[in-house]
Amino acid sequence: MMRSAISAALVALALGACATVVDEEPAPGEDVPLEPGTIVDADAPEITAPITGSAAELLPDMAAEMSRLGSQIADGDGDGATLARIEQLWAAARPEIEASRPELLGGIDTTVDMSRTAVERNRPADADKAFRLLTSLVDNFTGDG
Repeated sequence: MMRSAISAALVALALGACATVVDEEPAPGEDVPLEPGTIVDADAPEITAPITGSAAELLPDMAAEMSRLGSQIADGDGDGATLARIEQLWAAARPEIEASRPELLGGIDTTVDMSRTAVERNRPADADKAFRLLTSLVDNFTGDG
C-alpha cells in the first residue's frame, strides 16, 4: 500500500514538472508554439491518398492528365504536378497491365517516358505526341479502338 502511494506521488510530481503554461504573448522573434494543423513548410508535398482502381479506370484518367500536359508546358504552369500524377497513375495501373496485357507495357512506358522528357526539355509537342500514342493504347486495352 505504501509503495503504490509513493509511486503515485512520484508520477504526479513528474507529470507536474513536465507541464508548460504560456500566460503571455511571445516577444517578437521568439519561437511560437504551433497550433494543430499549422503549415510549417509550404513547399512540403501534400499528403494524398494512394491511387487505387483497375487499369480500365486508371488509364483513362492517365490519358486525361496527359491531354493537359502539352498546354501546361507551353504555359509554363503546372506541368510538374501533372507529370507526377501521370507517373502515379501508371505506377498503380502497371502491375495489372503487366499481368493481363504485357504487349501494351512497352508502349505505355514509352508514353510516360516521352511525357517526362517533354517536361524536362520544355517540349509541348512531345507531350501531345505522347498523348496521341497513349490514347491509342488505352483504346486497345479497353476495346474502344
